[in-house]
Amino acid sequence: MLAHVNTGGGHSDHDHHHGHGHIHEHRDIRPLRIAMALTATVFVAQVVGGIFSGSLALLSDAGHVLVDLASLLIAFFGLRLAAKARDQHDIKYTFGLRRIEILAALTNGFLLIGICIYIVIEAVRRLIDADTHVHAESMLVIAIIGFIANAISAMYLHRSEHITTRSAYLHVITDLMSSGGVIIAAIVLSVTEWEWVDPVISILIALLITKGAIRVIKTSSVILMESAPENVNPAEVRSAIATIDGITNVHDIHVWQLTLNDNTATVHVVSTRPTDDVVRDVRAMLKEKFNIDHVTVQVESAQLHADGECGSC
Repeated sequence: MLAHVNTGGGHSDHDHHHGHGHIHEHRDIRPLRIAMALTATVFVAQVVGGIFSGSLALLSDAGHVLVDLASLLIAFFGLRLAAKARDQHDIKYTFGLRRIEILAALTNGFLLIGICIYIVIEAVRRLIDADTHVHAESMLVIAIIGFIANAISAMYLHRSEHITTRSAYLHVITDLMSSGGVIIAAIVLSVTEWEWVDPVISILIALLITKGAIRVIKTSSVILMESAPENVNPAEVRSAIATIDGITNVHDIHVWQLTLNDNTATVHVVSTRPTDDVVRDVRAMLKEKFNIDHVTVQVESAQLHADGECGSC
């Protein structure tokens, strides 16, 4: 897709603006490691606690924690792979391995849908049979531990400025709210002994996870299909480039995402101005107006274009 061809006096150039935020990469990875350790601990505690206490709400929250753990792992390996891509040039994977995180997110989304289906089926069974006793005290203790751990993770992740880490932070915040719901359910159970509260809370958490999983699947699929980013209209990109001084024709525009918020574009332009000036202006405009960092521009001379020697026109 990114063929760079110099035509006559034309010039093909691309811009790698990968530097933003990478200065602080080690600072971003450390809070991710801490958050992953805490989240993994909470996950194990909630699974074990859910089994022993009989609380489906705890098991459901463990599924929500699994979402967060997956998002943290994706963010962690995304940063590591980005660093690896800068340190060495891979002849086979010329864009690096950053799309592994998108494949992982897509797989995770489908797995979560499966988990949610199981949770809802089990919750409905418990509502109908009402034969499962929940130990509210154990449920409350585990839920409080999970709430505290999520709060600590959120505190560490909140300090990061990297967009991937910030996304993981939002996931942890939603799990913090979910843990709060389980705490409320445990308190209600201990006071009223309303056993139906546990499966009802489980269904609500499952619906919350399903909503997030569907969003992950949709976003990942759009990126893998190389669709234009939601906030970028290729027609508007074409029109904006056409307004640059000296450009007489714009064609073969392609805009897509390598990963989330990593916008890429290629474009062919016909110009009467010096090639270097045109390339500089196109790249600067696309970065400022459309947040497109990686830009490949092929410039063709107006004379060559008029003579019909440009094979791509």
